[in-house]
Amino acid sequence: MLTGDKIETAKCIAISTGLKNRNEDIKIIANETEVNRIDKEIDDYENLTATHMLMIDGTTLSIIVANEQLCQKFFNVTQSAKTVCVCRCSPTQKAIVAVQIKECTGKVIACIGDGGNDVAMIQKADVGLGIVGKEGMQASLAADFSVTKFCDIKKLIIWHGRLSYKRSASLSQFVVHRGMIISFIQAIFTCLYFFVTIPIYNGYLILGYSTIYTSFPVFSLVLDEDVSLKQVNRFPALYKTIQKGRSLNLKTFLIWTWKSIYQVSDHNLKTLSDF
Repeated sequence: MLTGDKIETAKCIAISTGLKNRNEDIKIIANETEVNRIDKEIDDYENLTATHMLMIDGTTLSIIVANEQLCQKFFNVTQSAKTVCVCRCSPTQKAIVAVQIKECTGKVIACIGDGGNDVAMIQKADVGLGIVGKEGMQASLAADFSVTKFCDIKKLIIWHGRLSYKRSASLSQFVVHRGMIISFIQAIFTCLYFFVTIPIYNGYLILGYSTIYTSFPVFSLVLDEDVSLKQVNRFPALYKTIQKGRSLNLKTFLIWTWKSIYQVSDHNLKTLSDF
């Protein structure tokens, strides 16, 4: 959590949002200006990551960011922390934290904000989520997705986000499969007929195959829903399955490539048998 509020206010927000449990302690690193002292505090927290929430202020963070070695150590240690809160944080520091998290973890990150001081952070994130709030429309206009209430983020992520990934994976595999079939048919035809440079299908058939003839499967994939909204809300663990990337990876690409080769071979054998 990145906030410009003071430590006491940040504690209350962390508790009210569920980032901090009542039985969880807080490790505070604040108003530190010496590198050695900050390094020691980070070492102390490394043994407490499982049981303590880390709270650090903007003054200490500026010293950490200025030291490359200390910065790398800080973000490596905080990866295993359950919750990290940066209070008294400037808009520039919010953007720096977003960039550092991406570089250190190598993962896709999402940043959520509702004010003008969150714009830089939202733009640096892979996915920016803006909330229309009392502070204005700046965050909402700068974000990739805009919601009116914070509770809408749950539906946006576990329902729309999951469906978007599943549909994109299926659609991309279908498009690859569709193109491979035509390419393999033409390649085998050319090899069988002494490498004659003659297209097996005329231009209108190729154009229609890529647009009109295969348009219905595309629309069915775009509108497909494998589970209902009620089931997703009941079983949020369904979202975790897509984090492993099993729907779109090298294995699925090779499977669809093999399907294309098999279908093309079967098509050519039937064609030759007709002759």
